[in-house]
Amino acid sequence: MKTISNKNYYKMSELVDQTNLSNHTISFYYKKGLLPNTLSTSKNMKYYPEITITVLNLIKYFKDNLSYSIDYIKKLFYYYNINFDNREDLIVQSIQMISSEIKSPILKKDLDQNFLKEAIALDLLDEKEIYFKTEVEVLNTYINLREYEISEELIAEYVKTSKKLALLERDLSSKVLENNGVLPEILVLDILNSFKPYIFNRHTIKEFKKDK
Repeated sequence: MKTISNKNYYKMSELVDQTNLSNHTISFYYKKGLLPNTLSTSKNMKYYPEITITVLNLIKYFKDNLSYSIDYIKKLFYYYNINFDNREDLIVQSIQMISSEIKSPILKKDLDQNFLKEAIALDLLDEKEIYFKTEVEVLNTYINLREYEISEELIAEYVKTSKKLALLERDLSSKVLENNGVLPEILVLDILNSFKPYIFNRHTIKEFKKDK
């Protein structure tokens, strides 16, 4: 690691050691525009900013755990205008990338406006001009739920619980960051992508089994 202007930089060999990715793979990602700009010294040595390790770990997670293609990851990076200067912002953006697939875009005007307004009012969706696959699926599920008497109470409780949990997650993440000086991005993504859904669904199954 080399410190330049109070910022840490890594050589390619160090990135390989830190991420277990090959020189060829890292170079390929760089050429695809997925990595932050490098810094070249007078000896023509190329150095990568420290946040490059976080970016490489995110790309590896998206490919290995979610089967995202490199081209789709590039679209995600472009759409969310990822922040290569702030690690915490980058992790938050990665959560957005997992939570909403930017596929099958539908214009706001082409959706049912009454149902959409209701979903936005309930804080299920954000008000936007374009909605993507995951958001449209949420809207369609909401429309189907409206046929049942429990829908409003159940949805309100989902939103209330998620907000309460989000506050706790933020507070605990801040403590981890304060105590350790770093917030492991893979830990955050694993909680979001597998741990949390598993815990929620596990207890839903247990409740339903009580009636049998």
